[in-house]
Amino acid sequence: MDRDLHQSERLVPAHGEIGPQALTIMTTEHYNLQSARSATISESNGRASLFMGTVSSTLVALGFIGQVSRLTEAFYVFSLVLLPTLLFLGLVTFERVLQSAIEAGIYARGINRIRHLYVEMAPNLKDYFILSTSDDTGGLMQNMGLRRLRWQEYLSTAGTIAVINSIVAGVLVALVVSLLITKLAPHLSITQSLPLELGIGGAVFLVSLNTLQRYQRTEWLRSDQNLKALFPSDVAGAR
Repeated sequence: MDRDLHQSERLVPAHGEIGPQALTIMTTEHYNLQSARSATISESNGRASLFMGTVSSTLVALGFIGQVSRLTEAFYVFSLVLLPTLLFLGLVTFERVLQSAIEAGIYARGINRIRHLYVEMAPNLKDYFILSTSDDTGGLMQNMGLRRLRWQEYLSTAGTIAVINSIVAGVLVALVVSLLITKLAPHLSITQSLPLELGIGGAVFLVSLNTLQRYQRTEWLRSDQNLKALFPSDVAGAR
């Protein structure tokens, strides 16, 4: 009992110093957080590359089938099989890269928190740390050199995939409308039906993009609310 108490006391900071065991623990945790963050970034890059490769292959396949079938029913059947599959892959990729980004953000905030401990241990070294010591969203964005801009979400991997998914959804719906017009109103020419197809497809694109980006924004806010910041940027002495 006394031995355990003696060991625990050595881990508690005293007079701005911490014991060697505590320093080793925090250094190891710093390394683990950085490794985990690198893994999430690597996974996001892999998933995004897979999705973009699938999009490229699908477009090539649609181009070939369009030339061979001369935009007959075979083209519509082929498109209505490939595009929903592509949209499903895009949605799950969007969700996963968003999860990975939030996970990486949590790890980065944990690293900032440990960096704050380093500054508490050695205040004279504060000016030598170029990255933030604040464990809130402001500190995270400062480390990446970002500002709080509304359109910043479109520059993220999840935001980019959201745009592509919305385009796929708009094209898919436009193709369905085109097929219905061909069956129900064959007397309409392409110039007469095209504005309707473009209008409906464009509306689906906007609705889809707004929905996905709002979802992304909500998930980031939820993560920010669930993880309490101990050293926010607005606290005196924090960067």
